[in-house]
Amino acid sequence: MARSVRWIKWLLYGLYAVAGALALMLAAPAGLELLGLPIDQLTFLPARILAMPWSLILLVWDDGPVTALAILGVGYILNLGVGMVLVRAE
Repeated sequence: MARSVRWIKWLLYGLYAVAGALALMLAAPAGLELLGLPIDQLTFLPARILAMPWSLILLVWDDGPVTALAILGVGYILNLGVGMVLVRAE
């Protein structure tokens, strides 16, 4: 039982890591080009959702898209760190 729970935790962590990477790629022109999508498909919404709660500041403070992308990237990396601690906890 414990082995299957550990496997599910790592699977969910990996899916979050991939989803966050794709969300950040959708928020950057270079990422869209890599995915083969046109520039008008640029969106910050998936990255904002996956970088919660760190992205809540973007609701009240707007300093441009470059700053928003930086905040979302840092928030996503912080969430990856918290997730790693939770996955490794027994």
